Amino acid sequence: MFTIILLAIIIICLILIGLTVGRKFPLLANINIHELQAEKQAEVKAALLEKRFKRRFGFVINFFHSPAWQKFFSFIKKAYQKTVDLEKKYKEEQRAKKMARLSQFEREERIKEKLTDAEDLIKQENYSEAEKTYIEIVALDPLNIPAYLGLAKIYLKQKDFEHAKELYEHILKINSQSDRAFSGLGDIAAQQGNWEQAKNNYQKSIELAKKNPEYYLDLAAAYYKLDKPGRALTAVRRASELEPNNPKYLDFLIEAAIINKNKILALDAFNKLKNINPDNQKLAEFRKRIQEL
Repeated sequence: MFTIILLAIIIICLILIGLTVGRKFPLLANINIHELQAEKQAEVKAALLEKRFKRRFGFVINFFHSPAWQKFFSFIKKAYQKTVDLEKKYKEEQRAKKMARLSQFEREERIKEKLTDAEDLIKQENYSEAEKTYIEIVALDPLNIPAYLGLAKIYLKQKDFEHAKELYEHILKINSQSDRAFSGLGDIAAQQGNWEQAKNNYQKSIELAKKNPEYYLDLAAAYYKLDKPGRALTAVRRASELEPNNPKYLDFLIEAAIINKNKILALDAFNKLKNINPDNQKLAEFRKRIQEL
């Protein structure tokens, strides 16, 4: 009985193998034996060539991967960079010597040109080139305050408060009466949220330049942040008194008067603004807010 079952299983397996080969036979018939042999020969040939190359030139490959070569390559790289740096330094020294030979008048004219160029670059928001130009000016004149102010302005715009502050403090060492340096320190403190310090610096800038209306607006902004709207109004009024026909200051004055509920002052400033700038788009809004006081 067992023998019969075993024979049956063998017969079934042979049938299955025959069916599988029968289905695959068309595919097998399409295989090109010559192509397979050619591909195999190509692979063997490539492998032999690779081994031959490694036998002949393997020492070169190993050399370039060796620690000695890596160390040598690093040395060459550093030497090249040092050469580049020395060349750059030499060119800078030659340029400095050339400028030193210029007369005082020529040097001053050159500095004026560079200051103008730097200011134009800032307007174009090309801060990297403006920075280079200001540094060139400082190289010609280490005490040139406008150049330091320009550099500080760039760093302030880039929110590099640390370097901007260092420059403003350096300016005050050159000239302790620089109102713009104190104003710049006030701007840094304001942007960092230190409004008490900002107020103190703005006050110092006003003490040194009492006729600059912008400083009064800066001080007013600090007073608003310190919840002192009355003092802010006083500062804005002073700015408007310095330039009574300036729409910008009248605008701020109306706003400050409304905040302080000073209807008479607000209406007076409103009428002035209306006469000076009748097309001002904020007039309707101001009129409504004044009427509500």
